[in-house]
Amino acid sequence: MNLRALRLPGDLVPAADMLVRTFQYPDHPEWGVQSDEQEQMVGTIRRIRGVWPVIRLVQAISPDLRDVIRGYVAEENGAVIGITIAQREPKTSMWYIGTVGVLPEFRGRGVARELLGKTLAMMRERGGTSARLGVIDGNTPAQSLYQSMGFVAYGGATRFAFVPDGSCDRPSLPAGYEELPLKEFDWRPRYELDRRIVPAHLQEFEPIVPERYKTSLPLRVFAVLFRFAGNTRDTDRLVRRAADGVIVARLGWSIAKRGKGLNMLRIRLDPAQPELAPYVIRQALYEVVAKSPRLRVEVFVPNWMPAVAREAEALGFVRRTANNAMGLKL
Repeated sequence: MNLRALRLPGDLVPAADMLVRTFQYPDHPEWGVQSDEQEQMVGTIRRIRGVWPVIRLVQAISPDLRDVIRGYVAEENGAVIGITIAQREPKTSMWYIGTVGVLPEFRGRGVARELLGKTLAMMRERGGTSARLGVIDGNTPAQSLYQSMGFVAYGGATRFAFVPDGSCDRPSLPAGYEELPLKEFDWRPRYELDRRIVPAHLQEFEPIVPERYKTSLPLRVFAVLFRFAGNTRDTDRLVRRAADGVIVARLGWSIAKRGKGLNMLRIRLDPAQPELAPYVIRQALYEVVAKSPRLRVEVFVPNWMPAVAREAEALGFVRRTANNAMGLKL
């Protein structure tokens, strides 16, 4: 077996092919990569390859963006059998590991441990102070591996899926609240809402600091490029109390263009305002289904927003996975 650094964009296609096979769970098919996700992945990779010269130019101008995609590949007989993909949050020393995968027929040989060990060593060499990742609750082998390497559980979220069967009714905003648009790079409302409502125990590995929310010009270019690669239209809105102007919720959605892939919702709700849960989830769903009525819709709901989770299920969303957040001090 050969371990080497991830090489882009050349590794994108073989890595995607491997990951589709890797992330299938015969005992839990709902956990695995679905056909619409695979369709979206293929299109995203094709478009990333197309804009890669621009991505490299932006990285050359801005050193903070050179750690946006890093990782390691395990090969055997010239074929990719395992991979890790990680990214450093710009202008911070925090890293997120988005992918740890090994083909089923090569598991039990320590491949994932070696890949993850190399990835953590790389993060330390590049000044990283913490790493985090997500794992499906019930994926015992993966969770045991991470625990053995020092990761600790600190939070979680539930992934919900919804299949539209027609139009959705538009909800009415409850009295005493106002809704207003949120510009893509207007970081302060996002920061101030999260700073006020995200539980303190989560901030050991996901601190609410301005650096995580501010976007430099190179980072804005990067965001536009990756949104193009993802082929989505993104919208965000805020909800505030009319009496004092305090922002209590953020709702957003990503709509896949050309009728391919899946649509995503984004919800942030102050747990002290549970009466707004029906509105924020229904309004976001209404906007998505009105523009894209045939595609599946998903939303990740943090465990600290139980009112949103209850309303999602009442609306017809189905629990797909429970996900544990795990962190490590480097």
